[in-house]
Amino acid sequence: MNFLNEREEIVLKTIIEEFVQTNEPVGSRLISKTGPLKLGAASIRNIMSDLEEKGFILQPHTSSGRVPSDEGYRYYIDKLVTFGSADCTVMEQLKSECSAENINGIFKKVSDNLGRMTSSVGFVISPKLNTMLLKHIEFIRLNATTALAVIVARTGIVHNVMLEIDPTVTESDLIQISNYLNTHFQDKSLMEVKTAIVDEMKKEKAKMDNLFRNLHSMASAVFSRGEFGQDIILSGTSNILDLPEFADVSRLKGLFQTFEEKKFIFDILDKCQNEKGVNIFVGSEIGRSEVSELGLVTRTYSRGGNVIGMLGIIGPKRMRYSDVVSVVDCSAELVSDIMGRLTENK
Repeated sequence: MNFLNEREEIVLKTIIEEFVQTNEPVGSRLISKTGPLKLGAASIRNIMSDLEEKGFILQPHTSSGRVPSDEGYRYYIDKLVTFGSADCTVMEQLKSECSAENINGIFKKVSDNLGRMTSSVGFVISPKLNTMLLKHIEFIRLNATTALAVIVARTGIVHNVMLEIDPTVTESDLIQISNYLNTHFQDKSLMEVKTAIVDEMKKEKAKMDNLFRNLHSMASAVFSRGEFGQDIILSGTSNILDLPEFADVSRLKGLFQTFEEKKFIFDILDKCQNEKGVNIFVGSEIGRSEVSELGLVTRTYSRGGNVIGMLGIIGPKRMRYSDVVSVVDCSAELVSDIMGRLTENK
């Protein structure tokens, strides 16, 4: 990244903050009159020319002013924005409203608040169920070769998984397998259940009877899925309908197709999985042409120090990042706290 001198930074900051307000290209005369630099329009134009040459601003039309490029936003975010401490008053109110009995309801409320407080699209990615702690599991036979696994996590999340079983497995076997798992693995993560069973089979392979082999087979089928139980709760998609960035119907259609697909948010989760703090992606950094006019602000939330999900907002890349970051940061702290308390109390 090119580094800018003080005057260039001031002009870039002025252009971005004015563009955030108006969504209109910013001209040298406006900066000369309203900006902090006491320079004439001609001097401002020279600075803008340098910024354009370095790739930080663009000129949409030959007769227009300048708008920020993605590189300009990135420089602004990394070097020019002051992120104040979050005001968590609203989040404290949300915490008091959240029912400890309905984690999905909590995710929906947090997503709704993220969208409402930022006038953008709020989202929460629920935890992979195989990262959650087991409260209870039950296997119900549906027919000769199919069973339903009903899994209840400590947080109250309930997930049903259909799986194929050996026709020789009896109702009594299913009850024994459920009892074994509930007795030996309560309060263990579902991935720990699978690993422990595999390890046990390696140690006692010669002694394994048919029941334990069935246990291993069923546990592997239930607990080994990559995005097992994970979902995305989106709120506030209507908040971006009136943005001038999406006046083009085809662009808006592409955006909503991307939201429906949801894969791109899972891709972002993969990128952020090992990152600390708030992550900001601007336009092309998101990696999808359909959302090139948007910004994405995310933060992971955790339980017991382990990342289990992510939340954030999707909005115009000309958003007020200083305000949005504090809301996302505070929301992630709230969800982490709730997940910890639910796990302890259940």
